[in-house]
Amino acid sequence: MPASATKKTTAHKQAKKVPVKRAVAKPVSKTTVRTKKTVAPEMRSFRAARVSEPFFTFRITHQTFYWLILAVIVVGLAAWVMSISIKVQHIYDQIDATNQSIYATPVNNAHKANQ
Repeated sequence: MPASATKKTTAHKQAKKVPVKRAVAKPVSKTTVRTKKTVAPEMRSFRAARVSEPFFTFRITHQTFYWLILAVIVVGLAAWVMSISIKVQHIYDQIDATNQSIYATPVNNAHKANQ
């Protein structure tokens, strides 16, 4: 091999161009667009809506049961807190009675004089 290397070149073949087929255009049907002129409704003053159902009607629903359960829990907790408060007040009353009996006992002065 000679000292200078030569490059091999490759020949590219031209690709054949294929003609692009276009879609056949459909004939456009001529339609007329008719618009209706809308008439603005008359202006009315605001009126109160009619009540469909009286306010004080009672119907039992699932929310009724939720409120009943919540009410029972609240009343139960209130009773529990009151019972604890009554027990604590009873303990304070016992302490006061004990202190009153200690301070109310008379001191025997004769016993002190003999010593």
